Amino acid sequence: MNIPNILSIFRLVVTVFFVLAVNQGRYRFALVLFILQGLSDLLDGLLARVMNKKTSLGAYLDPIADKAMLLSAYVVLYFHGTIPLWVAAVILLKDTIVATGFLILYRIFGKVRLVPSMFGKTSTALQIMTVIYVLWSSDTIYEPYNKFFFWPMIICTVVAGLQYVVRGVAILTRREPAS
Repeated sequence: MNIPNILSIFRLVVTVFFVLAVNQGRYRFALVLFILQGLSDLLDGLLARVMNKKTSLGAYLDPIADKAMLLSAYVVLYFHGTIPLWVAAVILLKDTIVATGFLILYRIFGKVRLVPSMFGKTSTALQIMTVIYVLWSSDTIYEPYNKFFFWPMIICTVVAGLQYVVRGVAILTRREPAS
């Protein structure tokens, strides 16, 4: 177990406390927790590359922690009326399509390595920034958030999803099924 993997596990554990904080209406505390999660996401990838500590476990653990963090944030914030349904639905749909495609490729070909795209990384960063912005704006001291802020994140998320679908179709059309 290395430091990047510990940071991914940290992100998974903090996700539970983030959801509890939002459910209790403690948006400032949820904001702090989410910022910690976002920083741990940035740090685990950086450390894995710099320290040359990339592992098979980390290759699965990091995206699982990312998806748990982001999907739970968007779903819980939707259920509390903090973000619109269409925003949560786009993110949930994209991740469902990508995960389903990965499972199909894994079932057909066995081990499949899904390399994150620049749009994928950018959409994750924008999704994190959007949650931070929404939580920051949820306090009555500040102005409510501007819904225009969702559009760059949504566009990037859709493009990333389409890019992963195109990659998956290319893999299916170029490789023979595993026997």
